[in-house]
Amino acid sequence: MSRNGGVASIRRANAEDAGPILDLLAFYERPRSYFEPFYLSDPSYRPEHSWVADQDGRLVAHLRIFDRSIRVGGVGLRIAGVGNVITAPDQRGHGYAGQLLRAMLGVIPAEGFAYSLLRAYQPALYERHGWAPLDQELTRAQLPPLSAGSAAIVPFTDDDLPEVMRLYEETNAERTGPTIRSPEYWRAQLRWLQEDRGDFLIARADDGALAGYVRSRSGPDATEILELGVGSGDPEVGRALLSAAATRGGGRIRGHLPPSLRTVFQPGEREIVGEFGLMGRVMDLAALAATLGPVWLERLRSSGSRGGSFRLSTAAAGRTEVRVSASGIQVDTQTTDGDVAPLLDERAFAHLLFRGFDGAASGLIGAQPNSSLLRVLFPEQDFVIWRTDAF
Repeated sequence: MSRNGGVASIRRANAEDAGPILDLLAFYERPRSYFEPFYLSDPSYRPEHSWVADQDGRLVAHLRIFDRSIRVGGVGLRIAGVGNVITAPDQRGHGYAGQLLRAMLGVIPAEGFAYSLLRAYQPALYERHGWAPLDQELTRAQLPPLSAGSAAIVPFTDDDLPEVMRLYEETNAERTGPTIRSPEYWRAQLRWLQEDRGDFLIARADDGALAGYVRSRSGPDATEILELGVGSGDPEVGRALLSAAATRGGGRIRGHLPPSLRTVFQPGEREIVGEFGLMGRVMDLAALAATLGPVWLERLRSSGSRGGSFRLSTAAAGRTEVRVSASGIQVDTQTTDGDVAPLLDERAFAHLLFRGFDGAASGLIGAQPNSSLLRVLFPEQDFVIWRTDAF
């Protein structure tokens, strides 16, 4: 029951709910106009991607799915990005957020979403519904002023977009985490980020070709790097772009960069710290295995391994065994506890899926008898989720 005696029903949104949803989001203490591009300009958004708590015609809580495809191991993986979870201040404490999550989880796995990601401000809520932390690494650095003779750096203009789009595709094709962007998505993203063009900089080579770009925004104590693209992995161009962006933050920058771009820094300039908040959850394990199956089989063939199996315990599929061999992938539900081999839990699997079997993986995985197979299927990844992509 609510404080005013009404009972809120949980349902998927419809086209008439767009205005009330935007009004509700203003309780985030940002103006309604801030959220409008995320809903009115995102080409992937559909009213049914929102779930609402409706109390006699008044929307008192909301949750949205951001329909995204991201690169994982060189293929596109469709994810449900969970965001804009909010309850009207006078209706908090009634469990509406949990009800919205349960309603969404009841249908989204059957609608083609293999995995889910979110950024959590209240991790305990999402942990109760199956999401697990996915550790990211935050880069902090202090850079000197831009040196003379560096690449020509100027603000982005709309005419630069085709070149920037091509460079984004080239530099992120083999990474894990970046969103696959259509031209429509790019144009909408420029609107919803409301970027200061002075924070979106491009670098050109002597022949006029695009050599790189950086997207950033000013923070209270450092410039936040939202995205960095560098042609041919040129560290000098990357360094020049970061130095130019850093001028608004007193030379200090912070942001998520993939391991491949850390070469732009000189020894002692940067530090890498763990950052919590990103969380992941399997939505449909069979769909996930079907998407990644060709990748796993190619890795198996390249390694010369005969294959094997690993065991998972996920909120979506319960206890399962994934068998990988030259003949294909099989996902079988476990019906017995006879196998004493350790299970990969949701957190360990998320780490392997996105970061791979890196230096931190052993602490999460434990004493797995099949670690050699896991190393083959989940090699260390050049992982990054650019902050320019909303969910």
